[in-house]
Parts: sequence; C-alpha cells; structure tokens
Amino acid sequence: MSATMRTFVALPIPLTNPLEELLDWLGQLGPEVRPVRPDGLHVTLKFLGETAGGQVEEIVELLRDTVSAWDSFELVFRGIGRMPPRRPRVIFADLADPDHQVPLVTGPVAAIEEATVGLGFDAETRPFRPHLTLARIRSRPGGELEQIRLAYEEVILAEVRCDHFELIRSDLGPGGARYTTLATLPLSG
Repeated sequence: MSATMRTFVALPIPLTNPLEELLDWLGQLGPEVRPVRPDGLHVTLKFLGETAGGQVEEIVELLRDTVSAWDSFELVFRGIGRMPPRRPRVIFADLADPDHQVPLVTGPVAAIEEATVGLGFDAETRPFRPHLTLARIRSRPGGELEQIRLAYEEVILAEVRCDHFELIRSDLGPGGARYTTLATLPLSG
C-alpha cells in the first residue's frame, strides 16, 4: 500500500438504463464535456483527501461504528443541473424531492464529518448538497447541453436503496479518476 492515497466516503449509485442513456448522450457533446465512468457513479459524502495508508484501518473501524447506527433509506434522482450556474464545471443529477430526501442523508453525513474531523481530517466549510456528478465541463459546451437538460427535466434517473456507504480510493489519471473500494460500511440501525 502506498504511503498516502486520496480517499473519500461515498454512496455508490448503480447504473440504470436512464443514466446509461444520459451518459452516452453527454459523451457525444465533444471534448469539452467528459462524462464520469459508469462504474464510478457515486454521491460524495466526505472527501478526506490525502490519507496515510497506515490510517485506513482506523478510519474503517471508526466509520463502520459511526454509520452502523443509521437506518437504510431511499433516494430518487430526477433531472439534471449545472454547478456553478454562471460558468458550470459540473453536470449533476439532483434529488427528486430535496426537502424530503436531504434530511435522510445529512444525519449520517454529520456523523461522518464529526468522526473524521476527530481523526484529524479537515472540516468541510461548505454546506452539504447531495448530488450525483454525471460529467465535468472543460469549456463552455454548445446549446445541445440545454436540450439534454430539458429532455431529462422530469426523468427519474435512479431510485436507490441506500444500505451502505463505501470508503473509496481515488487514483487520478489522464482518462479521469479510477476508484477502488477500500471498505464497505453497512447502515444497520
């Protein structure tokens, strides 16, 4: 195991037919839009960053204890959005009913935040906004992106039963990030 690695805690999202179709369409927009790999779909709950290889076992043990207190829950993703709005860098799937669904995620996220800060990781300074990244924008894409957004505005992209989180290693490369699951963290409350 290397001395340090980039890690994060995430909720894995399985590839559905609507997500597959959408990723294919986004992939046809040219080099200014880079869709995520279908096997890498996830909602980031906590980015840890550089992590000592020797600390992974301690992190896993603490996070398993932390998330095991929480019950599983359902999330539904519908439509796509862009962040930030003025000069978007990310295309994402949003929660279908954020007012109802965000509270399902924020409790476990707050517990993960508290546990990892206790291990010396940086506290998150931005408010948590659960979303499913679909593509990264390198430069301003043409008007077809707006057509895609409108076509998927009311489409249910994924319905997910969230019964575990994962500690994931991220290795950056020229073709994008590659993810390796280091541990599964079951929600069993």
